[in-house]
Amino acid sequence: MGSDLKKFVNPKFLKTVDPGLMRVLFDRHFGDEVHPVAFDGDAAAVRAALAKYFEEAVTTWNEGLVADLHRVADLGSNEGMQIILNEARRQGVVLYADPDPDGDDPAPAKHDPKHVALHTYLHHHRVFEAAADFQALRAPTALAEFRGPERDVGADLTEALTEAFKSAAMKLFARDLQGEYCRLGPYEEDGEINLVVSHGAPVATTPVVDGDRERIIPLRAVKYATLRYSPAEARLFIGGVVKAQQADLAEIFAKHVLGRPGFFSGKDARDLYTLDLISDAGPDFAFDHRYDEHILEVRIVAAAADHFEWDEDEAKWRYVRTWESKDAAGALRHFRGSEVRFGKGWRLGEITFRVFFKTETKRPAQVTVKLKPPGTLAFRRTRFEKTIHALIARHGLEKDRDAGLVVEAAE
Repeated sequence: MGSDLKKFVNPKFLKTVDPGLMRVLFDRHFGDEVHPVAFDGDAAAVRAALAKYFEEAVTTWNEGLVADLHRVADLGSNEGMQIILNEARRQGVVLYADPDPDGDDPAPAKHDPKHVALHTYLHHHRVFEAAADFQALRAPTALAEFRGPERDVGADLTEALTEAFKSAAMKLFARDLQGEYCRLGPYEEDGEINLVVSHGAPVATTPVVDGDRERIIPLRAVKYATLRYSPAEARLFIGGVVKAQQADLAEIFAKHVLGRPGFFSGKDARDLYTLDLISDAGPDFAFDHRYDEHILEVRIVAAAADHFEWDEDEAKWRYVRTWESKDAAGALRHFRGSEVRFGKGWRLGEITFRVFFKTETKRPAQVTVKLKPPGTLAFRRTRFEKTIHALIARHGLEKDRDAGLVVEAAE
């Protein structure tokens, strides 16, 4: 945690950041108290004082200041700045309303992503919060998926619904000792319902220096739980939540947002994927991507086969061992001639495949996907999400009552 903040508040940042911006940040936490940094001098003196303050160990910094800097650092990148700009445009907010005094400078320091993130956090907090929510929605690679028993079950995100959901979610996190802080960001986009729940993490303690002695202080970071629901498919995606809370949060969504308690608790709610088709085809299986001109290649780079034996005493199959193959050139080929015999006590347990996409640059874009039945599909969902789902559905790897709908939506 400390090293990440040290990288963010680095000497280059401190030499170029607007001292007035840092003063606003310090005022948030010190108020009328004596500031550890004197902001009344010239810019060079202020920057020197800031450098001295931030040279100290992170544990000596003001706790609230640390929390703010963590939030700003999350969006202090080129990607984060683009998210901020998109959100400001969506809300009709001009981030820098005053004429630029450095208008002749083609590259003003205040347009650096770190500076933009800090400026937005301090002066356009609604834009920052919405941008942070959007980033949280994109961040999880492994999402818990739940499928309802019928399609086209929608909901209107009224204030009453969202407040009921927020209250129940807060109780869930508080029950697991994550505090009672809870902020909800509801959004509707492309026919989907998106909810970002900011809540407390479990308390962590850290030693700090207090004068000539050491003391322990508790810290509670902010975490993000994300929910994305597609009414057309009646499918709910949950990210950023520990496994023990996923089913409970899905039930809270079903009860308070959809008005359908138990909607995601059926026996098939988590039974979403299968690798049977690949097992049947064996080492000769290959993805057919000719239907999509944007896909250059699909390559299975890792696979794991699980061996089971029948236990006569307990009258059930018992797991014995796993046989793994990893090869960037194609992992399935190593099953040929091995001890693995699908259908004879062996089952393909998971695969990892890499999809190469055409781009405007010389190098293709890559998306690495892990598929592990019955319910794990993990990949970075910033791009090509619908294409990945369509690829899986076309090859019979998705247990969906209407897999064709996924393909149609992607096309």
